[in-house]
Amino acid sequence: ITGGGEAANIVPAHSAANFMVRAEDNTYLDELKQKVLNCFIGAATASGARLEYRWGKIRYAPMRNNLTLARLFRQNMQSLGRRMQLFNPNSAFGSTDMGNVSQLVPSIHPYVAIAPKDVLIHSPQFAEAAASEAGMRGLVDAAKALAMTVADLVTNSNIATKVKKEFQQQND
Repeated sequence: ITGGGEAANIVPAHSAANFMVRAEDNTYLDELKQKVLNCFIGAATASGARLEYRWGKIRYAPMRNNLTLARLFRQNMQSLGRRMQLFNPNSAFGSTDMGNVSQLVPSIHPYVAIAPKDVLIHSPQFAEAAASEAGMRGLVDAAKALAMTVADLVTNSNIATKVKKEFQQQND
């Protein structure tokens, strides 16, 4: 809630809020947006309020991880001494503009451990971990592994072909 209501027992003349709607795919996102809008309309009708809304201009498409690239990146991280689990493409993990990129070109969105498992991203503890020596090591290792992955793609046409083929199949 970004504005409105100074006290619980006073009805404000104006209130405002920002909401985010996320879904695993664009079809369900459209359905979900309508359900959320229906909730807003129902609340406005029930309270006698006037509703004004606008959807944001940016839509984050679902992330499409290229499994071939992900395996190659994991292999490169392991060569640097980092253990890494392969990403589960069926697990939800939030919204990012990288999803939009992944609709156009083969992509990965790897996560590199820089904090204990119980530390949530976007938390003060995570920010602290990101600025720590371990966080910097994670960043450097991830950058090295990404560079190694690009080098593998450039120097091995079989891998590059496999990445492209997988991407084309994802788009069919």
